[in-house]
Amino acid sequence: MLRLYFKNKVRIIFSLTCLACQLVLPTFSNANTGGDSTLLEFNITLRERFEVWDGMNAKNYGDPNGVGSLNDKILFQRIVAGFTFKPTSKIDFAAHIQDSRAFGWSLRDSEYPELFRVKQKNTQEPYYTMNPNEEFFEIYDLYFSVKEIFKGVSLKIGRQKISFGDKRIFGPGEWGNTGRWTWDAVRLSYRNKNNSLDVFGGGTKTHDPEKVAIPFTETEHWGGGAYAHIQFGKLAVVEPFYAIKTQGSADYIRKQSFSKHWIGTRVFSDEVNRFKYDFTLTQEFGHENGKTINAFGIIGLLGYQFHGLPAKPTLCLRETYASGGNNDDTRVRTFDPAFGAKDSYYGRMNITSWSNLDDREVVLYLTPSKKFKIEMNYHFFYLPSPDNKTLLGTMKLQAGKHHLGNEFNFFASYNAGKQFQFVGVFGYFWAGDLQPINGTTAQNSNWFAIQAFIKLDKEIHAKH
Repeated sequence: MLRLYFKNKVRIIFSLTCLACQLVLPTFSNANTGGDSTLLEFNITLRERFEVWDGMNAKNYGDPNGVGSLNDKILFQRIVAGFTFKPTSKIDFAAHIQDSRAFGWSLRDSEYPELFRVKQKNTQEPYYTMNPNEEFFEIYDLYFSVKEIFKGVSLKIGRQKISFGDKRIFGPGEWGNTGRWTWDAVRLSYRNKNNSLDVFGGGTKTHDPEKVAIPFTETEHWGGGAYAHIQFGKLAVVEPFYAIKTQGSADYIRKQSFSKHWIGTRVFSDEVNRFKYDFTLTQEFGHENGKTINAFGIIGLLGYQFHGLPAKPTLCLRETYASGGNNDDTRVRTFDPAFGAKDSYYGRMNITSWSNLDDREVVLYLTPSKKFKIEMNYHFFYLPSPDNKTLLGTMKLQAGKHHLGNEFNFFASYNAGKQFQFVGVFGYFWAGDLQPINGTTAQNSNWFAIQAFIKLDKEIHAKH
């Protein structure tokens, strides 16, 4: 039964791919670009990451009798394979399949099939699934794009990854094994030298190991936005943005009612007399559960680059703040980070996110060579509104306290040509003013990971 199920999934994806190729092939027969050009590009990427956890997992901090193991040893594997068909220099059609697996993960779907279901509390159905690490034979991308519809304007339709700027408002969330945000969308892009404007709309897909999400059908959210990039020499880059998020088409969420909006801007520069700065301010508004939304997020970074020293260190101070609130407030004051990625931004152990957060951080960047990069950061985590808040299922602050804890991270990456990348990461979390967990004082936790990324491409050329 299981083998037949996966075969059916592959047949569905293959049928969609063949249908799209039939639609595009007539365009190729009329193309005349002259000379050699790439007709087909086959791609395969393999990511293998081994993680060792001590004292926590994605759903349980410090409770040995809670969900899953506190000492997981996991091999995450993600394979993305497919092709890009290029009938002319201006037209692309891409189709790739992703297979994400978590060997040895104590929270895997076969052990806890309901763990990552999103549903009403104390009910069984309806629900949709957002599994961060397992997704078998899923459609990774399936899109059609046209370049230079007008001068500087391109169009992209279908399943695709969308991210801008520092990825805190729109980001793919690629550290997670399934990738947090994947869009089924229509996107218009305008480029003029160093300036750009992107406008798009569509839906974000669910992540269910038991289902194939056909484009534009299984959406968690409908939404979209606009993102601009405007460069003022070396002095500043300004990136104004707008985002909107509403309920999608998946079971459970489609019967909810909310409309969230974000407006704001990012201003940054890396080249002002060795100083660097990076500021983001965004206001969230709209309505949710019959209440109006009034929330905000702020990010501020100041740093200095010591180019005369070995490894060219850059030392930075960063503050990340997001408003918080309580359920009995007359307005929703807890900031939601739109479609942003977590990845490396709020501690690599993913205990916190840009929501109800006061993160005071020291960051050191080192560049021993163009291929070798190191980042070290130390976080002081506080919760602006700590009352009745629970993180990872068990973490609650003591009455009147705000200090969640501190986290240190070490991250190193090495690029060996265009095909290979190697990453090593270590994180340590010191528990703050936490309540006892299952009758025991909250303990510290740590995490270690090594990752290898391999990318292989094969091009088939045609003469016109």
